[in-house]
Amino acid sequence: MPSTDDSPTFEQIATIGGLPVRVHDHVCLLYRGADQRDALMAAFLAEGLRAGHRCYCMITPDRHRGIADAVAALSEPGTGSTDGAAPDSPGHIDFVGPGGSHLHDGGFMSDRMLRFWDDWADTTFDRDGVLHARIVADMSWAIPLVGTPGFVMDLERYETRFTLWSSRRPQVTAFMYDLDSFDGDVIVPIVRAHPRVWMNGVILTNPYYLQSEYFSEAEAEELNHHAAATRRRPPR
Repeated sequence: MPSTDDSPTFEQIATIGGLPVRVHDHVCLLYRGADQRDALMAAFLAEGLRAGHRCYCMITPDRHRGIADAVAALSEPGTGSTDGAAPDSPGHIDFVGPGGSHLHDGGFMSDRMLRFWDDWADTTFDRDGVLHARIVADMSWAIPLVGTPGFVMDLERYETRFTLWSSRRPQVTAFMYDLDSFDGDVIVPIVRAHPRVWMNGVILTNPYYLQSEYFSEAEAEELNHHAAATRRRPPR
């Protein structure tokens, strides 16, 4: 599959760990430990505030205040809001915990999460007229579920479909996995679901990326056609 880097429609709108990422990128960010996670997440969000982007941060509620404080320390006064409010300016961060997104009602279902993101995008881009957004999610909520039958396969399917979903709108997304908490049985299929991977200060275009064996050719074509049509849709 051709790298997204080959397409002139992709433009740099963000950095992760100081490295450029482009509009529509969905990056698998592999980190080690809470300190590295918080530093990468705060820098990504602070940059978003400075750029006037709508930011969405999913992490456990006990870390919301700490991340918000770290973002504020990296941001210039008046560049946006870190308190989760929804001011008229697009430059702000919405914080949510796993219970308000991935683990709504106590369990994970990939199809439900994709409907969640559809509703979020409709509100963000169509209703609010946001020009660019960025999403970052710490995926540590998945650790207790790894041993559940079928969970890793459903998570891989979700990540693969999310990669296609993220290409529909002017946004950049990073899903973060702790290499100290997830073993290869999770990391290998998850990496396979992402076209780009960040690890040890390097962003790699993933030669093992699969659009997905879960999709028929017709379904993949339909999803890509919808993504292309959404990118061409003029803002309201």
